[in-house]
Amino acid sequence: MRRAQELLFPEEPHKVEPKQTLDTGTPPVRSISAPDDLRHWLAKGWNDLRSAPLALVHGLFVAAVGLLILAYSWTQPVASVIFISGFLLVGPILAVGVNEMARRLEQGRAGSVGSGLGAIRDLGGSLWIYAAVLIILFALWASVVWRWIGVLTLGDLGAPATMGEVFGVMLASPQGVVSLLGVIAAGIVFALAVFAISLVTLPAMLDRKKGFVDAAAVSLKAFKTNPGPLLVWGLTITALFAISVATAFIALIVIFPWLGFAMWHGYRSLVGSGDRPREPKPHPTHG
Repeated sequence: MRRAQELLFPEEPHKVEPKQTLDTGTPPVRSISAPDDLRHWLAKGWNDLRSAPLALVHGLFVAAVGLLILAYSWTQPVASVIFISGFLLVGPILAVGVNEMARRLEQGRAGSVGSGLGAIRDLGGSLWIYAAVLIILFALWASVVWRWIGVLTLGDLGAPATMGEVFGVMLASPQGVVSLLGVIAAGIVFALAVFAISLVTLPAMLDRKKGFVDAAAVSLKAFKTNPGPLLVWGLTITALFAISVATAFIALIVIFPWLGFAMWHGYRSLVGSGDRPREPKPHPTHG
């Protein structure tokens, strides 16, 4: 009872801390413009990739995962839609190594594959929480797609051989058109949700030594401050991913680390110093 009275009627009101909000509990976020700032991020990301070509190893690994998904679902077009689009949804978590390499390059240190992978250990549980959130969103996305396409539309078709058959069935009846619109709407919702919470989450976790919730709040604030330019950025990422899919993920070997480096510079452009801890200067004899 006494504790409740102290909360409701504090003896020293001026010492009561204000409630934390998305604006007060996060560092300042700058406004950006499209396409100028986005081109700047991509140009700096490309320069980083040229400076640290070992980042292509990360791209090779991610491309191999994508190729395995494509091979597994080649004869199952509905599964192919689910897994390839889901690959894009959970893709941000795979960029942790590239982001760590970008951070080290910024500090004038050597960016190696080992140091990039070491970030997984350094982030610890926060990274796994982030991964779990993305996996849950992917599972929800997969269930929605299967329900809308597999259950509502393809009950009489059996196992369609191509995506052409899938779309042919969907466009052949009002029910199919509704299914197609439902899939598109669900895709937009899930893509926006993942994009908003993943925009600068990994860079913020690495740079500010914050947990997933605090880093995701920075991403949400950045998206809230710059919805138009960042939607253009999201469309740019989607277009480059589409090019990767069209090349059987071969182009992803280059595109993935390039975008990872670019997003680090996007983070620096968007987010002010705020509560960022100071990095100790590396000893000249250390990498």
